[in-house]
Amino acid sequence: MPCEPKSSDNGKVINTARKYRLRRLAALLIMVVLVAVITLVVNLIYGFIRQEESADSIPEPTMPPVSAQGFNATDLISETEFTRWDSLSASQIQDFIKDWGYGCRTGKAKAMPESTGMTQVNDDRKKQEVEVPCLKDFRASLPPHDPDRFCPQAVPGGDNLNAGEVIAQVSRSCQINPKAILVTLQKEQGLITVSSSRLTPRRYEIAMGYGCPDHTQCDPQFYGFGTQVYYAARQWRRYQVDPGLYDVQAGKPVTLGYGPDARCGSKEIVPKNWPTAALYNYTPYLASADALAGLSDDCAQPGNLNFYQFYKAWFGDPRQGGGEVLTRKALAQRQAQQKAKQ
Repeated sequence: MPCEPKSSDNGKVINTARKYRLRRLAALLIMVVLVAVITLVVNLIYGFIRQEESADSIPEPTMPPVSAQGFNATDLISETEFTRWDSLSASQIQDFIKDWGYGCRTGKAKAMPESTGMTQVNDDRKKQEVEVPCLKDFRASLPPHDPDRFCPQAVPGGDNLNAGEVIAQVSRSCQINPKAILVTLQKEQGLITVSSSRLTPRRYEIAMGYGCPDHTQCDPQFYGFGTQVYYAARQWRRYQVDPGLYDVQAGKPVTLGYGPDARCGSKEIVPKNWPTAALYNYTPYLASADALAGLSDDCAQPGNLNFYQFYKAWFGDPRQGGGEVLTRKALAQRQAQQKAKQ
């Protein structure tokens, strides 16, 4: 028999079946919403975990294989190549940094001081640690500079510039190949590939090693990424414009040591051109047999050898010039081909 609607004491009819159905519908809706929320939370947690696992599985950046083959201490780079200031645009420079910095983990420090040249310094004193960004994510301040006899084009400068924009401005101003700047950033502080605990604010303070003579503290007036890039490039041009003020000059014999200590020994060379002389004035050591064998100590200073090796690995022979920019993808393809031939 069908259910008859009940009557209340005052005679009004109450439809209990409809009321029951509404309650069931409300409960069902609540259940659906809860299931949807739980599913969303689970997916978010799972996605976060997968993302963390994916990030951890990506290897940290490394240099491509380097070789000292063809190294000539008297001829590190040609003048044409060293001064090819327009070899890479700002975006191409930044793409290079992103490519070879892929997999970089941020560093940790107690503070990221203004002396790093970073645009936005985290000065939250409540935090015990702050992140030190990878070069590919670094945003820098570059002070403007008027043209002079060393860097004939003005540097417009700016805030919140990426590394590629800083390097491109300086390259144009001082007429220096941005590839030489990139190689020096790696040679001095490893900034293209440095990652994780090795990534410290100090590396940005003295990014190009400028104003840091041996056995002497670095000059703090030249601290900061943008300042380092500008004054290093300008100094190379000073070596060209005023060669008589410096020990190493193109075409003239000079005796250089294998390290900062006299016990390391020395040798006489004749630099072929002013860029080679400039690099030795900047880093005044010859590559010893130990350095050529891959060792590094006080008497095995690989600085200028590394300039040649890094340049050759990434951009082709620096004496010939015109080489293609090596990408990680191209390196992987090359290595796969070599493995297939074995």
